[in-house]
Formats: sequence, structure tokens, C-alpha cells
Amino acid sequence: MHGRRPVSRISLDQQGMTENSAFSDDTSRDLARQTRHLLSLRDTDYLVGPDDVLEISIFEWEMSEQTKTLEFRVSESGVISLPALGALVVGGKSIQDIQKLIETELSSQGILQNPRAGVAVREYRSRRISVIGEVNAPGVYAIHENVTTLMDMLTLAGGPTQDSGQTVHVLRKEKGKFDPVKITVNLQELFDQGQFDLNAVLQGDDIIYLPKAPLIYVYGSIQSPGGYAISRSMRALEAIALAGGLTKDAAKKECFIVRRNSKSGTELVIGVNLYDIECGKDHDVFLKEGDVVHVPNSPSRIAIREIWDFFRGIFTFTYRLDD
Repeated sequence: MHGRRPVSRISLDQQGMTENSAFSDDTSRDLARQTRHLLSLRDTDYLVGPDDVLEISIFEWEMSEQTKTLEFRVSESGVISLPALGALVVGGKSIQDIQKLIETELSSQGILQNPRAGVAVREYRSRRISVIGEVNAPGVYAIHENVTTLMDMLTLAGGPTQDSGQTVHVLRKEKGKFDPVKITVNLQELFDQGQFDLNAVLQGDDIIYLPKAPLIYVYGSIQSPGGYAISRSMRALEAIALAGGLTKDAAKKECFIVRRNSKSGTELVIGVNLYDIECGKDHDVFLKEGDVVHVPNSPSRIAIREIWDFFRGIFTFTYRLDD
């Protein structure tokens, strides 16, 4: 036992160690659900916004060759300026509403008697969503509808890479607040378990960040000790299996996990009895980023093995002499 790290056994249930902390937290789940009402905007026509580029045609002018189709960029205040008409507020209006507005102004100002206008969005720029981190095609994407969803944007960005983690963060700006609102979604729950209430509805200026998979470390009496990236929720036994399993000298009843609190800088040592877990007498422990799983050697096992090797050597030597 000399040189072994002291382990203070704690109640795993009381500490919440048997719960999957990697899953979406209640706050994020509520925030994601609150965005679902925005889905109704998908059923409405696209509403023009700042930086959108509109293509506008006045058919009567084209027939008389006075002018051709013109392009207009919507200002930050939602205004465009047309020849003969001046400034028109088009921000927040649909293409059909803008078309009617132009025709009404041409008629009311006596410019044309029965005007016919054509309006189309040439460039969608007002609703941009950034997708960064561990996706195959990170970038800034302009959406062609009023809202979209987290799943649609991840698909548009080529999906997660092999190095991605299982949690994605949606950062959303709110008026009057400096820090963005963060919605953390577990992709395993969303994609594998089909919990579509986590499929947050996104708007322009939202940011999607998918970080790399967190690392855990497995050391001690292990076949392949080292650091391992975990792309999904993982328990202690799974981590040990990922590291090749135990050696013959492992002390299965005296394992422990070292968990560091990044805020306080303190360390929590969690005693883990692998034997009881395998027998169903105890719960396995869900791991967190940076956890260190340590499996010590068993002095009694080493002693027995050394004694066995000693006698086996004697028997082998005697057999050779007799032979």
C-alpha cells in the first residue's frame, strides 16, 4: 500500500455521479423549447431585412426602354431609394407587400396609371448564422427563410467532424444585454434519441459552436494508458475498455477518479469499486471532461504472481534436469 494515493469513498448517488451530466441541462432545454413558437414564421413569406439586395422591375418603364431592372440594397433602417419615388420603407415587409407598395406609390403620385412592378430577392443577407468549430464546412450562412433550425444548420455545414464533442452551443444576442444567451444541446439526445424539443429554432445573427470532444485520462494498471477523446457520454468501465482493459495486476476494488473543479481549483477524489459495478452491486460513474481514471496495482496479486513465477521457474528447471 506504500505510495498509493489515499481515497476517501463518497456516496455516488448523493454527489450525482451516476447521472449523465453531459446531457442538456434544464435551463438550456427550456430555452430551446421557448424558441419553438418561432416555427410559425416558416409558414409566412420571407420578410426583407437590412443588407438584403432586391431586384425591382417596373414593366411599363421596361416596355418604353426608359430603364431596366435595378438592384437596391436595403439600408440598416430598412429603406430603399427608387428613382422618381424616393425613399420607401421595405424592412419587415414581404415581397408581395413591397410590390403592392411600389405600385401604390407610382399610382398615387401620378407617375403611372396602372403600374405593374416585379420584386425579387437577389441576395439574402439580412439573416446570417455562423457555424463554427468541429463541423465539416464551417462558415457564415445566409438563410433564405425567416427562421431555421439547429439540425438544418448543422446539416448545411456538413455535419459534425470525427473530432467533435457531443454538445453544441447556440449563442444568441439579446437587446440590452452584453453577454449572449447560451443554449447547450446534447447531440446524442437530439439525433440518436429523437428529442426534437431540443431542436432550437434559429434566427439571424445566431452563432452555433461545436467544440472538440473532451479528453479523459486513464492511467495505472491499464493495457494502453493515456488520454482519450470521448464523443459521447461515457462511464468509467467504458473508458477502461477503451484503454484496452485492465492488466492482471489491477486492484479492481481500489480504483478512483480524480475530478478537478476548474472554478475553485480543488480536486474531488471519487472511489470506484469496479468489482461491485461489474456484479451490479454499485452504479458506474459518468465521466466529465478532464477526469482522470486511475487503476492501482494490487500488491497481493503481484506477490502471488511473483511466487507463482518463482515456483514455475523451479519446476521448469527441475523438469529440464530430469529430461
